[in-house]
Amino acid sequence: MPYNFLVIGLGTFGRQAAVALASGGAEVLAVDHSEERVNGIRDQVSRAVCCDTLDEEAMSSIGAFDVDCAIVAIRRHFDVTVLATHALHKKGVPRILAQVESDNEAEAIRAVGSTETIFPQRDMALRIANKLLHPNLADHIPLGCGAALIDIPCPPPFAGHTLGGLALRTRYGVTLIGLRPAPVHGAPTPSDPMQLNPPPETRLRADDHLLLLGTLTELEHVQALTHPTPDTETPFWS
Repeated sequence: MPYNFLVIGLGTFGRQAAVALASGGAEVLAVDHSEERVNGIRDQVSRAVCCDTLDEEAMSSIGAFDVDCAIVAIRRHFDVTVLATHALHKKGVPRILAQVESDNEAEAIRAVGSTETIFPQRDMALRIANKLLHPNLADHIPLGCGAALIDIPCPPPFAGHTLGGLALRTRYGVTLIGLRPAPVHGAPTPSDPMQLNPPPETRLRADDHLLLLGTLTELEHVQALTHPTPDTETPFWS
């Protein structure tokens, strides 16, 4: 996982991305042509530099090409996005994410070296739509095609049963990707180690956390079991 990032363009999306990465412990170099924007983020990232992103010599001098991952967030100036992305690719930056506004822009930017594209407005609209369509589903990571990942506490009906006995994929259509076992004291936290692909003989405990993969509908069904009601279907195990 890369921990050394470059963010070019400190508009709304670029600024938020840079601050979020820095808050997560990453080294972040934030670059923009606006001195006002650079000064506004200087205390929130590792380094913030006012620089012409199309001046390769200047960008090289500040270490812009010595990163694991670059985010090009230059909205409304696709020509600059193309040139900046091409320069990053030419200089060997291994992972380049570019903000685009259309499928045509996405296709074009990949042709000059972008490894991934970002549609902030479209992605946010889809996220909001999914929250409205599935209000009972806890925060999840959408994966496209109606699939997602969620991290939930062990539903009470699952506690005391083995994974093999539960047969989650057969009965619920979900796949257990990982298990965060309950610690000796207290409840699990995101910083606790995750056991990936636990064996079928693993017996779940009430305070375990499950990382599940499935469709939104299937995940919502399992999520409902974490707060069972008289109307909630009770699992049946032979």
